[in-house]
Amino acid sequence: MEYCEDYGHHFVVHGKDVSGHARSYLSGLLGTQRRKNIGRIGEDVEESNYQGMQQLISDSPWKENALMDQVAREANGLLGGHRHSALYLDETSFIKKGDASVGVQRQYCGRLGKLENCQVGVFGCLGREERAALVDARLFLPEEWSKDAGRCAKAKVPETERVHRTKGELALLIVERARQRALSFQWIGGDEIYGNNRPLTDALEDMGETFLMDVNSNHGLYEEDPCPRAKAQRPGLRGRPVCRLEPGNPRAAHCPASELVKRYFEAESRPVTIRQSAKGILRARLLVRRCWQWDGKSPEARVRLLVARQEADGTFKYSLTNAPESTDWEQLAYMQAQRFWIERAFQDAKSELGMAQYEVRSWRGWHHHIALVCLAMLFVLKERLLATEHTPLLSARDIVELLAFYLPRRNRNEDQIFQSMQLRHNQRARDIAMRRTKRKPVVTK
Repeated sequence: MEYCEDYGHHFVVHGKDVSGHARSYLSGLLGTQRRKNIGRIGEDVEESNYQGMQQLISDSPWKENALMDQVAREANGLLGGHRHSALYLDETSFIKKGDASVGVQRQYCGRLGKLENCQVGVFGCLGREERAALVDARLFLPEEWSKDAGRCAKAKVPETERVHRTKGELALLIVERARQRALSFQWIGGDEIYGNNRPLTDALEDMGETFLMDVNSNHGLYEEDPCPRAKAQRPGLRGRPVCRLEPGNPRAAHCPASELVKRYFEAESRPVTIRQSAKGILRARLLVRRCWQWDGKSPEARVRLLVARQEADGTFKYSLTNAPESTDWEQLAYMQAQRFWIERAFQDAKSELGMAQYEVRSWRGWHHHIALVCLAMLFVLKERLLATEHTPLLSARDIVELLAFYLPRRNRNEDQIFQSMQLRHNQRARDIAMRRTKRKPVVTK
């Protein structure tokens, strides 16, 4: 409860203090209920108020960005400023029914590995060694949504946000915001969605950032510079320089990452120690080789290091980085393996902290809910760090179970249980009736 007091000022809006509802909602996210929507939280948390929490999440004008600024700064104090501090970029999906939830459409769902009706959020995660905290979140608004003013208005999307931004563009905004918040990290990690995005990685390099991101096995690379600066430029259309390959330079041919690895892995790879894991020391066989990226138009190609790690089953993980060639191979292997921790952060947030169990449809509702989940994650991180010496294996699940005992919960009698059931049934009946009235009648001839 003292932890909540440090953030109470964010929930005083227009002279009205709604911090009590925020405390109840946070307590519910840290509870043991199977589902952690507002209704279930209201049934679980003592002295909570359903209508108050609904107002807090869906309509109250408290600023989630201000709360996230504080969460990010405090996470930086715990995880930033170290040679192993990194910012990880990734997305996660939220499966939804219907078409009313903001940003929902049939799109790729990473959780299921296929197209599904869902929302997608792009996240920034500050990490250091095995600890991580979510510090930023951006809802992906599909182009179909951005072009539909009526639909955006109904979902209460601010006019300034009714713009379709690619996931790469959202990721770049997250990095820019992280630097504005003075977060201290050494490199940026990401999966194939972001590593294959040349505009993103080029922009990060132009900003002075070091990145190491995964790429597909068929990601096109050059073994030698395909764009010699001195001899191979000629004026193109409108005076734009066009690069030409030097005659007799077959090694500069375009080829997939997997082909480069196949040529050199057996002769040049070596075993490396990555880090200590729960299953013992993590080791792998690694190849690091200089290569070039070129889009066929730019006056210069970009120098990269291809980092290829052979997995236990013989398959390979491919990554590209703009780190200096002098970077130690063990360090590159460590950087490549660290993106695992944002996946673990999503797992804890969804399985223990109710990240995917919200039942709000508006833009504000989504961002309010996610901000409070990030606040709950920061609490878990602080507790785990405090317990490092005496309980080093303390998990998010352990903390949730302890809070189920320590925090005040409702002790409901039989009548109250039936009353809650009746309220849920009434709400479901209203939803069914509303959908039926919206359904167009079928005309038969």
